[in-house]
Amino acid sequence: MAQSSRRCFCSVPFCSNNKQKFPYLSFHNFPVDGEIRACWVRAIRRDEGPRFRILRGSTFVCSQHFPPGDLYTSASGRIRIKQGSVPSRFHWNDWGGGSKARESVYQRARKRLGVAVLDDYDHKMPDSSEGALPAVANDHDYACHPSPGKMDSATQKFECCP
Repeated sequence: MAQSSRRCFCSVPFCSNNKQKFPYLSFHNFPVDGEIRACWVRAIRRDEGPRFRILRGSTFVCSQHFPPGDLYTSASGRIRIKQGSVPSRFHWNDWGGGSKARESVYQRARKRLGVAVLDDYDHKMPDSSEGALPAVANDHDYACHPSPGKMDSATQKFECCP
């Protein structure tokens, strides 16, 4: 993959695209027209302030945030945006499929091995009523003080030893 010498980073929240890692993406400056620029800022859910300023030549939106119909290739071969286009494909509006919850290992194995194999395995698992561990362990609880009678018998045992 070819490396680009230009340092462009997408300014959309949750988007980590940059020209170094994704040279095939195009990065577009914010429009000069105030109304369309305000639409872009609203669309990407960023407000200009001390932590985000729109500067020509250093604040970009990558081509992934535009529908394919809003992009065209100019005569010089550069990818451009149609006049008046506003970015609309974002993480928060479930564009791109997002990350689905991963299936459990049992569900993946069921697909791979077949239902009959896992049904046999499920029957081998102990029920909560039979063979379950006791709710209270017989270990010593260091947070509770022993009863006085038990302490006396323990001290007598040590006093008798020579």
